[in-house]
Amino acid sequence: MNFLQAIITALYFIFGGILLFLAYSIIRDNISARLNRITGLMLSFAALGPIFLAFGAIVKPMASAEAPFEESVLYNLLYIWELFFPAFLLFSLVFPFDRIPQMRRPKWRFLLFVPQAFHLLLVIALSNPEKMLGLLDVESTEGFMSLVVEPLTYLLKWVVLGFTLILSSEKTLFSIVNLIYVSLGIYFVLKGRALLASERLKKQSTAIIWGISLAVGFYTVAFLVPDIFAYEVSGTLRTAVLIPALFIGGGSITWSIVKHQFLDVTVLVRQSLVYTISSGILVGVYILFVGQINRMISSIFGEATAIVNIAFIVVALILFQPINIRLDNLIKRFFIRSGTDYRVVMEEISRRLISVPDLDQLRNMIEKTLISSILVERIYFVLFDDKLDEYVLLPSEDFPRRVIIDRSDLFLGGVGQLEKPTTKDSLTLYRYDSDLYTEMENRRIELILPLKDADHLLGFLALTSKVSGYRYNAEDITVLGVIANQLVTVLTNARLYLDSLEKQRLSEEMNMARQIQLDLLPKSPPADESYKIFAYSQPCRTIGGDFYDFILKDDGSFGVVIADASGKGLPAALLVAQIQAMLRSEIGNANEISKILGNINKYVAKFTSSEKFATLFYGEYDPNTQEFRYSNAGHNYPMLVRADGSHEFLSQGGLLIGAFDGVAYQDGVVQLNKDDLLFLYTDGLSEAMNENDEEYGERRIINYVVGKRHLDPEQIGEGILDDKKSFEQTDPPMDDTTLVIMKVMKGDESGQIYPG
Repeated sequence: MNFLQAIITALYFIFGGILLFLAYSIIRDNISARLNRITGLMLSFAALGPIFLAFGAIVKPMASAEAPFEESVLYNLLYIWELFFPAFLLFSLVFPFDRIPQMRRPKWRFLLFVPQAFHLLLVIALSNPEKMLGLLDVESTEGFMSLVVEPLTYLLKWVVLGFTLILSSEKTLFSIVNLIYVSLGIYFVLKGRALLASERLKKQSTAIIWGISLAVGFYTVAFLVPDIFAYEVSGTLRTAVLIPALFIGGGSITWSIVKHQFLDVTVLVRQSLVYTISSGILVGVYILFVGQINRMISSIFGEATAIVNIAFIVVALILFQPINIRLDNLIKRFFIRSGTDYRVVMEEISRRLISVPDLDQLRNMIEKTLISSILVERIYFVLFDDKLDEYVLLPSEDFPRRVIIDRSDLFLGGVGQLEKPTTKDSLTLYRYDSDLYTEMENRRIELILPLKDADHLLGFLALTSKVSGYRYNAEDITVLGVIANQLVTVLTNARLYLDSLEKQRLSEEMNMARQIQLDLLPKSPPADESYKIFAYSQPCRTIGGDFYDFILKDDGSFGVVIADASGKGLPAALLVAQIQAMLRSEIGNANEISKILGNINKYVAKFTSSEKFATLFYGEYDPNTQEFRYSNAGHNYPMLVRADGSHEFLSQGGLLIGAFDGVAYQDGVVQLNKDDLLFLYTDGLSEAMNENDEEYGERRIINYVVGKRHLDPEQIGEGILDDKKSFEQTDPPMDDTTLVIMKVMKGDESGQIYPG
């Protein structure tokens, strides 16, 4: 055997071995899948061709001239590989579209193997017709046996002669049969591809269809067509065509398995395929290299060749593993490290999920990932909606209606007990009277992915079957489990992010409301030489339910109001703003104070709920007469401190605003004199608490104001606020605090004003 023949023989063994290993790996990965079994069978028969050719190249030189190798039974075993053609036709019936379930009699598909099985029997059992006829030449017998044996022998001879006639043209006849099988197979795979909707399946089918079609096309041109039309083709040309055919056919299936996840084989199987391919390449290169070097050394060293071969083997053993690992890693990076590798998918989706806060973007990314990497047909999202406080089945392209799920739904409760991805069929106990289960049935859901944090069910993903028709394997479950866990983290973070945005928005709105509230307060109190006024208001939150106001009248008098709405924050602020607007409107109508408060109370009681009310004190001061007319609607009694230290409370009025309809209010009037002090406040001052749960209290206010009555209103106000702060020591304070302090600066004890 020369060097070229050795190379060809080695290539036949390598391609045949790779095809056999590919067939074994495909069947072992999922023997229950029809496509896996048929593909493995087809590749097994395809592998026998090059393997038998390689054995023939080795055995043929050993055969004697009297018994040529081509006439031996061993040589005719080569025809076993022809079973590839019915296997290919059967493959075309299940890929890329499975037609077998649509057949009326599916078992009849095995009849496809009859012509090739008959051909195999013909070339093995009847390869020597003369010998068979010689065996049928039996001596004549007499009696009853002659009546049986002679007709039977005669009939068998005619059968053998008929087989002999077929055998004389068997190459042409069965080449035509194989060509028909090839043509039908290519027709069916092309027609099946037109029925595909999935882009991944189209990529799988494109590589396989073109690869196998080119492979059988090469074989047809080099073998079938010449045998049909009886013209000679050199063995070199046939070999030059057959080797690329083997490479393209097997390579297309390997490419689709490793690159496009054809047959849904696991990563471990794909890695073993890559390792086998890389090892085969390295062994082939080594054999060729050593064979060439061996010849060179033999011509130089002669008998020393054996020692040199041993040295090469030692070197090969040392270098083979590291080189093979590098080659294997290189091929894996090109093939395996793609969107079909579950480790890459988990790594990629973990990285991308964290950077996607928007729910719609999150859905789109997960859908694309699962559809591209796991070949999921449809994904539906059931998530808890914080705004609705309900679980919602989100709309999709095929089901555009949003479905709100009853929290007491039995199937939802079953999902809440899951800890990992689970098939829907495992939850059939929870299907009774469950609208959610009916929805899952209508959408042909197969797998449920619960989304749970430590305490709550955030929702779940509902997955239909895979477009490839395969079940979810262990790798898929691993990927889906990681995605579910990552999604829980992202949903939690997204909720926190949205909450922070909402809090930020509310904070901005509250600050804006605070500014509006400040704008509603007087920029400064009325100013005159005959009196001084100090005003202060501090909400315990951004905005508060206290307010004060000064309303100047055309006759030179002015109104002063202080109020405290029930509650705190925005609701209280809205109520006092409403009351402030009504108060100014009523004052413009020149009504009496008691009438003003009665109208305000009537409106608030009618158009607000009973738990919304306010205390309010309104009085009008006339600097000319130094008369102060007022009415108190349930507010803390303002305190009038006289110059001599005596004091009294302004208590005339009625019930608080908004609690009861039809309340009648009374007016009160006091005469102010020089150095008299009017002290108005809200309960944020009197009800301030210290660490011992003691109130600041009305008595403490009286003592302080009476003791400091000789000071200016501003000094009194700032002093009592400091005293309250040191008493309460709470920041922010527990309640809104508002003060209005007015001191009469001119006049005599009779109430007459000195000339200005």
